[in-house]
Amino acid sequence: MPELGTRYKCYKCGTKFYDLNRPQPICPACGEDQNNEETKKMLKRKRRRALSKVKSDSKAVPNENGGSIEGDDDVEEYVLDMEDIVLEENTDTTE
Repeated sequence: MPELGTRYKCYKCGTKFYDLNRPQPICPACGEDQNNEETKKMLKRKRRRALSKVKSDSKAVPNENGGSIEGDDDVEEYVLDMEDIVLEENTDTTE
């Protein structure tokens, strides 16, 4: 099997690819050079800003004890079992 070279994940579009031992690793999907440090830094800053904006947009949800829960941290997921479901019988006796 021939050597595929170094594996990359494109910092711009997220495509995973091998450089096939070429001197410049160019993404086959978007054509971005993976050695372009200026573009890498700029895109990382944009992602960080977007993530921080999403985190700040999440509102505090009050819980039963009067405290608040930030986002989805420390929230237990409740799974509904068949024992939890109560079927109501129709007790209407109108004729």
